[in-house]
Amino acid sequence: MYYGARRRGAADGRARDTRGAHMTKDELLRKFEELRNEHTHYRDASNNYGCFNIERCRNCNFIYNSRGALSCHGGDSLIECIQCVDCRSCAYCVGMTGSVYAILNVEYPEAEYYRILTELGVDWIVEAE
Repeated sequence: MYYGARRRGAADGRARDTRGAHMTKDELLRKFEELRNEHTHYRDASNNYGCFNIERCRNCNFIYNSRGALSCHGGDSLIECIQCVDCRSCAYCVGMTGSVYAILNVEYPEAEYYRILTELGVDWIVEAE
């Protein structure tokens, strides 16, 4: 239900919508809450949406099996990446798009990627609770 712009305030503190009905501020806020829940998507406390099996990630959308990602979208197996889009198996990258097996913004063959992470002692397995 749409409530139009406030026309004139009533003496009792109610706003009047374009059809002449009156509502209190509490009613207005309740209706707004209903509309917001109806038309927006759930985000967790760290502002992530559509993510699963993540640890310490913030402001991300549709990332999976990742740790420490910040503002990433559509990624899988990201470790401490920032603003990466559609990346898979990347670690410590910033601003990458469509990368696979990258460390510090440099792509490697799959075997070398895991060899380097192993030598550095970086655990790429994410098991969020």
